[in-house]
Amino acid sequence: LAAALLPVRVSSWQNQQKRSVACEGGSTPSASSTMPVVSSDFVLAKFEGMHKRALGRIGQWHSVRMVPPLTARTVYDSLRYYMNMKTATVKVWNAREQEAIEGLSKAEFFEKHGFVLLSRPTAMSADDWNASAPKPLGVQNLIGLGMPATETPLSQKYSKEVEQIVRELLPGVQCMELDPEVVRRGPGTKNPGYNFAPHQDYGFTAEDWPLAGSEFHGRFGRPDVRGLIVINFWRPVRPMRGPVQKTPLAVCDPRSVRMEDIVPVSVCRDNMGYIKMLDIAYNVDQRWYYYPDMTVDEVLVFKTFQYFKHQSGPELNTCFHTAFQHPDPPPGAEERHSCEYRVRVWL
Repeated sequence: LAAALLPVRVSSWQNQQKRSVACEGGSTPSASSTMPVVSSDFVLAKFEGMHKRALGRIGQWHSVRMVPPLTARTVYDSLRYYMNMKTATVKVWNAREQEAIEGLSKAEFFEKHGFVLLSRPTAMSADDWNASAPKPLGVQNLIGLGMPATETPLSQKYSKEVEQIVRELLPGVQCMELDPEVVRRGPGTKNPGYNFAPHQDYGFTAEDWPLAGSEFHGRFGRPDVRGLIVINFWRPVRPMRGPVQKTPLAVCDPRSVRMEDIVPVSVCRDNMGYIKMLDIAYNVDQRWYYYPDMTVDEVLVFKTFQYFKHQSGPELNTCFHTAFQHPDPPPGAEERHSCEYRVRVWL
């Protein structure tokens, strides 16, 4: 069935809101007021590329075409998409403090929020990262399509480190796909800029999987497969010496996102065709987090896709994310060098 035919399930947080007793005066508590004890430390950041409102309901994908051939309709749809964007001032909370307040294990925090920070020094050097990142970000980094079967420092060193983390956080792993190449960002790399638009790399369901063919659907349909998760391993990397203080990464707790604020888009950037992903409209109840002063010995692990066969429809259990300019970086703060490595985990 197409995603458009599937009923939408609201998150557990929103279900909790619907069950809440009305406040004095007949109002319902906001999402933020129903949260447990939370961090009081935050920065006010400018998020570019947030939407003013949704462009349709869940199951309706707004088309954005960035390459020829262009028609009056594709130009209109793309203009409507970009005209719907704005810069929003967003509270970004201290996730280090939030982890300390909740006192959960790393696996429990990851299960609850969809993200977690781990202290994991790596054997990878600056030269290793560069040798393992020969291309700009592309569809091969999202789904492995076109990824070369080659040995790199990443496949020889980092993939083993990542495999251990996956098995710690998701003990029920059946198998995982570990690519030999990674995406690098920062000065002098194939991706010298940072993505300052809040987004989610994938859609909701297996039907939304980018460029899915018979091989993917055949594998997903096997009786021993329960579902698929994609995990992003994001970390500062050498040659960076100090902590990330200028352009950190923010992630959004999926429990704080209302389904009606999600903007499903189908984007065509090249001759590969349209790829489904998610944008987001700003809502003050959204709970955005960052880890201050991340170092090259730490890795931020967060979910970017999750779909299980038992689901009755689209759900959001994954993290919208974006780079942002810290409003008060110290003088001389380093330009960020980082990598993002997506792992497809079959359960």
